[in-house]
Amino acid sequence: MNQIAQKKHLMVIDPAIVKPAIESFNRIASVAPYPVTYHLPALYGTNSLNMFNKNVRGIIVMGSAASVNDDNKWQRDISDIVINASANCIPVLGLCYGHQLIGHIYGGKVEPLWSGEKKQGKRTVRIKKNDIWGKQTSGPLLYSHQDGVTKVPPGFEIIADSDLVSTDAIASKSEPVWGFQTHPEATQAFVDNHNLPVKDAKESFRFGHSLLDKFIFSLK
Repeated sequence: MNQIAQKKHLMVIDPAIVKPAIESFNRIASVAPYPVTYHLPALYGTNSLNMFNKNVRGIIVMGSAASVNDDNKWQRDISDIVINASANCIPVLGLCYGHQLIGHIYGGKVEPLWSGEKKQGKRTVRIKKNDIWGKQTSGPLLYSHQDGVTKVPPGFEIIADSDLVSTDAIASKSEPVWGFQTHPEATQAFVDNHNLPVKDAKESFRFGHSLLDKFIFSLK
């Protein structure tokens, strides 16, 4: 464990409060060409975050059934780590809850999008040209959420939208911070655990994983 902590690694933070996204983490770890650490702060506390918060080359914050507007200590701890990392030019990618957390802690606004009910499924997300994901592209991504970023934080811009959500991805203009409202990390376990009404998610997996892998391989 100490040997991993001494190496530059990717910190994957899973804020799950019910079912951890273990299969998604395993896929990330299997493709990353460097060590990857896994942290479950809502379920098991933040000691592991503190233990491994050195030599971090990048951070991924995944989804959660929690709300970023809650005021739990583990949420404050994650926020501190994200802010400190980005200030030191360590890339941060937020997915669903992680995306909303970025919107929240950098001064944006996160609220229910559809009268409070959760919506799930697959939607086509249009991504603008950018340094990590390259030329303008679009593809199907899986989603399961009720909140969203309704006000983009100062110093951020929208880099993706869809017919359902206008702020489907955001990026900082000055720091290496990005957020996707959808779940590019999703695997079949995610579909099964969330009972997503999607008959065939293979195309979504391919597109989502290609986006996530570009972030993984962009880390130095």
